[in-house]
Amino acid sequence: MTLLNCKNDSEKVVSKPSNDTEIHFKNQFKRGGIKDSIASISFDLASEQNSKRNYSKAKPLYEKANQIEPNNKIILNALGDVSADLKNYNDCISYFEKSLQVDSTYSITYMNFGTAYNKLLKFEKSIEILKKGLEFENNRERKGYFYYNLANSYYKKKDYKMSTEFNNKALEIVKEPAVREDIIELKNVLSELKN
Repeated sequence: MTLLNCKNDSEKVVSKPSNDTEIHFKNQFKRGGIKDSIASISFDLASEQNSKRNYSKAKPLYEKANQIEPNNKIILNALGDVSADLKNYNDCISYFEKSLQVDSTYSITYMNFGTAYNKLLKFEKSIEILKKGLEFENNRERKGYFYYNLANSYYKKKDYKMSTEFNNKALEIVKEPAVREDIIELKNVLSELKN
């Protein structure tokens, strides 16, 4: 599921193709995340394609943005994410690692990297990455996304107690309706497992 939240200069795409939450921000030129206006236009076009799950169209646009403005943590993060969606996991890991080399405190890369490890079925690694990213996250709503993704990782590794604990934390915080809906759905599944 993908959701586009339009707010002046900070459109946010929250994408959940694997029941994990991923975040991408558009209009990075206005927000100051991408310095070159042409790179930002390519990035925004790529994010639009990504939100429609047109990953094979999104990746070359992200690559173009990366050629114009190399070593940008936001662009590298997006390339890691789209590579995971295209199931090119070697590229995915490489791009996420490069993004974290540029800025080891960029929490959004940790969130998307943890989600990628869930797609790889490497739940322990996903949990490790998500917990590390949570240390750098200051935004309350996004902390809730981290808790939900952790709940999802624990659920997938059949640790229902920890899944319930993190899912309840997410439910207390998250306001975004589409993400909240998934949190409630996981809560219901976990409740059935207890019975």
